[in-house]
Parts: sequence; C-alpha cells; structure tokens
Amino acid sequence: MPSTAPSAAAAEFAVAPYLDVVSGTADVAAIHAATGLSDFTLAFLLADKAGTCTPTWGGTKALTDSAVQAEIAKITALGGQAVISTGGATGTYLEQSCDATELATAYGKALDLAGSNHLDVDIEQDVDVTTVISALTSLQQSRDAEITFTVPVGTAGLTDGGVSLLRAAAAANLQVNVNAMVMNFAAGGDWGTAMVTATEAVRGDLAAVWTGLNAAQIYGMLGVTPMIGVNDTGAVTTIDDARTLAGYARENGLGFLRFWSVNRDNGDCAAGTLSGTCSGISQDEYAFTSLFTG
Repeated sequence: MPSTAPSAAAAEFAVAPYLDVVSGTADVAAIHAATGLSDFTLAFLLADKAGTCTPTWGGTKALTDSAVQAEIAKITALGGQAVISTGGATGTYLEQSCDATELATAYGKALDLAGSNHLDVDIEQDVDVTTVISALTSLQQSRDAEITFTVPVGTAGLTDGGVSLLRAAAAANLQVNVNAMVMNFAAGGDWGTAMVTATEAVRGDLAAVWTGLNAAQIYGMLGVTPMIGVNDTGAVTTIDDARTLAGYARENGLGFLRFWSVNRDNGDCAAGTLSGTCSGISQDEYAFTSLFTG
C-alpha cells in the first residue's frame, strides 16, 4: 500500500471529548471553569429525519440551531477547537444519503458554521467507501481539512470493514488520523489492560497499511476513545482503567484522546445505570476530564 504520511500529530497530548450537543446536558463554560478544557468534539452530524442529504445535529436540529451555535461560540471564546463529528451509533448517516459531491458540500457547510477545519468521521454502520473517500479527498484538497476516522475495534484490532476503509484512504493519498473506539468489545481480565491491548492491535493494523511510517509516526496518527463508566455492552471504565489508558497514550506518544462523553462525566445516577447523562459509577464531577487533561 502507499506509504502516505498522516496528518501531523499535535505537539502535545490533545484531549477533545465528545460533547452531545443535541441533548444540551453539558455546558462548555462550566466544564472549562472546572477543568481548563477548551477543545470539544461535537456529536453527531447526521442526515435529517426524512433521510435526505441535509446535514443536521442528531437528525433533529438545524446546523444553525441557536443552542448549538451558543456552545460553539463559547468554545471559540475560550480559544478552543470544535471538531465536527459525523455518524455515530444510530441515525441515518449523511454518508448513506449523499453522493460524493453532496457529501463534501455538507461537510464543508458544517465546518464553516462551526469555524472549524477538523472533521471526525465516525463509521459504525455500512457505508459506500468509494463515496466517503471521494468526498473527503475533495474536502481535503479544497481546504486542507484535518480528517479523523473513528472506528470500532476489538482485542484483535480493527474490523475487516475498518481495515478496508483505511486501505482505501491510503490508496487515495488521503491524510488521516485514526481514532480507536476502545469500548463495547468482549474482553476478560482487567478492562484498562484490555483497552491498551486493543489499541496496540490497532497500531499494528495501521503499520500494515502505512508501511513507510516509523513507529513514532504511527503512534502519532493514532488516538483512543473509551466510553467512561458503564459501557453499552456491560464493561465498566473506572477512573483506574482510564488512568491506565492515559498513561499508555502519553508514554507512547499517541496523538490524541477523546471519550464518550463529557455529558456523562458525573456520578449523578445509581451505580450500574446506563445513561447518556451520567457515568453509572461513583465519581466526582468531571473526574475523567480532569484526569485526561491533567
């Protein structure tokens, strides 16, 4: 495969957790005041309810929604970066509803409204890879956009679909970073160690695609995203597990760390609860954010 270099990794360990802007259950200014965090990944950009190629937040809110724009304005005022994330676990993807030209236009429109040039493409459903790669290539050529692919993983690394997506990106000379979703997979033993093992397997997958890069470059294009607290499939990411993952990421020079989600970074619900607004474990407010940014 081509040995195309990835996007340049951040000079320092970058932290930009996912912010569910549709629910409106987290306040950027309050999070910054408590933790110093100023960068956020805004989730999720989808097609509208009718399934047409109309970019909306969560399929329900217009790109110009006043509440979402207010949160973006807060990020800008703090000197932070708003990464725009498309796709996710549910809903109708723009990547399923648009042709390549329409998709590139939709991406660009969302980035412009957010004052951003960093797109996170979260692929957890079937998409036409040719359409996605064509749209992203056009976007990157027209505005030098920074692009991240967020992909599911397991203890053995990427899925076959994830590998195919990255091989197509490399073949098209697309400059990308890769965000490994270290969540919702089966693993025995210590969960922190399992997340590290899965990330190392992804590192090996990337090295097999971008064969011309050295170890430091591969680690630099790689990021990780755990699901804090109770995961959808029963695993639980504790503060100790997060500390293990963050230590590994810093030690090996990973480019960035995100998590799902800052809206859940509190202990406001009963232990074991699976919720979009709390972690389901006993914790201080913003404990994970403070750990990762610290």
